[in-house]
Amino acid sequence: VTSDSKSQFNPFFQAIQLFNMEKSSFLSLKKAISLLPLLLVLGFTAKAQKLTTVRGTVIDAKTKESLPYVNVQFDGTTVGATSDIDGKFYIETKQKLDRLKVSYVGYQTQILTVNVGAPNDLQIKMEEGSTNLQEVIVKVGKYRNKGNPAVELIRKVIENKDKNRKEGFNFYDYEKYEKIEFAVNNVTQKMRNGFLFRKVPFIFNNVDTNRASGKINLPFFLREQVADVYYRKSPKTEQEYVRGEKFTTLPGYLDESGLSNYIQNMYRPINFYDNAINLVTNDFVSPLAPIAPTLYRFYIIDTVKIKGTPCAHLYYAPREKTDLAFIGHLWVALDSSYAVRKIDAGIPKDINLNWVNELQLTQEFDFVETPQYSDSLGAAKRGLMLTKDDIFMDFAFGSSDSIRSILGRKSISYKNYHVNAPLADSLFKQQAKLVHTEGFRKRDDAFWVQSRHDTLSTRELGIYKTVDSLNNFRPFRRFMAWARLLLEGYTPIGGFNIGPVNAFYSFNDIEGFRARLGGITNLDFSDKFLLEGYAAYGFKDQKWKGYAAARYAFNKTTLNKFPQNELKIYYLNDIKIPGQQLSYVNEDNFLLSFKRGVNNKMIYNKAIGMQYWNESESGFSYSLSAKMLEQTPAGVLDFAYSDKGETRYKSSVKTSELGLMLRYAPNEAFYQGVNFRTPILNQYPIIEFHYEGGFKGVAGGEYDFHTLSLKAEKVFYLAPIGYSDIIIEGGRTFGTVPYPLLTAHRANQTYAYQMESFNFMNFLEFVSDHYAAINIYHNFSGFFFNRIPLLKKLKWREVVTFKAIWGGIDAKNIPDDNNQLLKFPIADDGSRLTGGLGSTPYMEAGVGIANIFRLFRVDYIWRLSYLDHPNVSKGGIRFRIKIDF
Repeated sequence: VTSDSKSQFNPFFQAIQLFNMEKSSFLSLKKAISLLPLLLVLGFTAKAQKLTTVRGTVIDAKTKESLPYVNVQFDGTTVGATSDIDGKFYIETKQKLDRLKVSYVGYQTQILTVNVGAPNDLQIKMEEGSTNLQEVIVKVGKYRNKGNPAVELIRKVIENKDKNRKEGFNFYDYEKYEKIEFAVNNVTQKMRNGFLFRKVPFIFNNVDTNRASGKINLPFFLREQVADVYYRKSPKTEQEYVRGEKFTTLPGYLDESGLSNYIQNMYRPINFYDNAINLVTNDFVSPLAPIAPTLYRFYIIDTVKIKGTPCAHLYYAPREKTDLAFIGHLWVALDSSYAVRKIDAGIPKDINLNWVNELQLTQEFDFVETPQYSDSLGAAKRGLMLTKDDIFMDFAFGSSDSIRSILGRKSISYKNYHVNAPLADSLFKQQAKLVHTEGFRKRDDAFWVQSRHDTLSTRELGIYKTVDSLNNFRPFRRFMAWARLLLEGYTPIGGFNIGPVNAFYSFNDIEGFRARLGGITNLDFSDKFLLEGYAAYGFKDQKWKGYAAARYAFNKTTLNKFPQNELKIYYLNDIKIPGQQLSYVNEDNFLLSFKRGVNNKMIYNKAIGMQYWNESESGFSYSLSAKMLEQTPAGVLDFAYSDKGETRYKSSVKTSELGLMLRYAPNEAFYQGVNFRTPILNQYPIIEFHYEGGFKGVAGGEYDFHTLSLKAEKVFYLAPIGYSDIIIEGGRTFGTVPYPLLTAHRANQTYAYQMESFNFMNFLEFVSDHYAAINIYHNFSGFFFNRIPLLKKLKWREVVTFKAIWGGIDAKNIPDDNNQLLKFPIADDGSRLTGGLGSTPYMEAGVGIANIFRLFRVDYIWRLSYLDHPNVSKGGIRFRIKIDF
């Protein structure tokens, strides 16, 4: 038995000493044996007492309000915790520590004695006070950067951060094990006995208790991922190979890849040495950013040693509590490196962030060694790397203590670090930053037993069993079907999904009341072959419309799964508004039936065609298409043309077309619905190229033309002043064609704000055979409103927009007697309805308020040019519903 283990079982060895003393005094053997029960009791008692637990709440002694993000640690160590948003904390340790230090800026530091090897339950009342910083006294409300040693220290950290970040190494690689868990918080007996859960009592077999708050939570989701990460400095490349991924799932109801993308987007990798940190789709200003001393307050609390290195313990908090910034504690090495050794981060109560009641983040760093290797560059083989990475979030629709919320925790462990060990070039040849190895979601139990950095608890293993049981429980499947109907608009009946329900009824000026019924097959029908379609009828134009398509997946995964490799053959007979291009929404959505002005310029389309679509994980995709299209005028449109001074009419315009689309969207993330994709905002660009060619004399085609277009979009995060989404595009049509074959610019006559449309342009108001456009949207994320006392509590966010398009029509595409092109539509009074852009661009600008009641956005839009056109609005209010964090 070592001397260390003796110290852990001190009462046990005291009893042995007593036994030896009695033996030396010729104690009888019977008496000696009678001491054995005492030895066992003392031994087990010592073993049970070696864990010290401290649970408690920190409050203001005067106001009795809870104090969040108070630092509670054992004196002289980094063993401790930060109180949560309700002032609660929990600490446990096997070390023999009995002095608890409680510190919070603006309050007197307290030293408390706790019982070693026993549970401790505390209520800590903090008294207001001041903090002594060497010879400077900083009082609450009198904070200054000048003369503040904490700010000087942070400036040193910022100055040296490039040499401390892991990206400064020539190479590194490691194995990463990531675990993400979600749970329903505040599970009560009433919830257990409620309508939704009383028939599935088995789901409560794995409940857990929050040791800080005492609330019971019900885990319902667990995702595990094992990956190898490789980095080289020149050329700078980081490649992550996911070897295994496993998570609880509801097959047929949720998009597994999309769900994984959403989670990955909420919990992006965090590096505090970066100037901005993206969490829950928002950019937070790092306390180590160059502008941090302007936006944050810093205080030196104490000095401690971390594995022999003296470190300064700092507290930091945003000057404006509503800004997207952190509050927490920071430990900085007091040597020439000024490296961060540990950081705790949370969010202020008043932060302008939706649905997140609490966020706590902890990262710890330690030196890692690389096995001996031959390095002609003499690069260091030792460096500071992450050893602990843990994020906890509490999501809820309200902030009441009694409300039910969702707890989310992400923990990452690292092992097999190699620093500056050269890596083969072959590891960096993949175009995608994140590479999923073949079969990564099909790993067996043996793989996970070997790959996990730690074994799963009985409760965590129970999550998998619980979800499997739910998937086989018929009432639960019915509940999920209704939930899917509300969220996606489809409901399954066997192998067929009926929907979308929001398109069953709509209306417009041409069709009057429009009824539609349709749907799409699901995976119960086939995972490789898909049928979809609908039938619609207009009661005013008394015409039947419809759509039918068949799709086949060539890829190894199922239909609609990224990356897609599919062929579609389709037939279409329906009505369309020229210039209305909607993303992620059906054009005959009931809510879009309400429009300003008249909506009587439409075209009946009949088409038969095919399209091949191929995607890759690198982000590059392409499609090839062919179609025969016949366009027939509807409403006030008539395909009139001039022939030797006489007006004649065409019944339709027919084309035979081939198409090519090239798209590059690196690291794109989205959620895949039944028949749609919802993109997940990120900082990577999206570039699209389109070609459409018409061929006269082929399959009835009447015109030769070639249309090229290019579009690029990128989001720029500009913390702390929000983010900008910028789209630029341009196009050119070669050939002599009538106006239905020119580019009809995106217009919007609904009262809903559309991001990529011109919201006060009329349908078919402008067409072009050459154009260039720009669309700028900026969300300030409440940066200015946060500083206005009467507005900051509303958590509104300011938005501004500007859109412009330059273009025109070549002389050869302007109708006359010689070319016999279709005349541009005109109103009954002879005024223009459709035409080209002049020398002045069409422009719109707008200002708006987003995040009203956390759901609504209201914009006021000004139309800045072509105000003399008939039936146009110079400006007005538009609405949008958007759920953002």
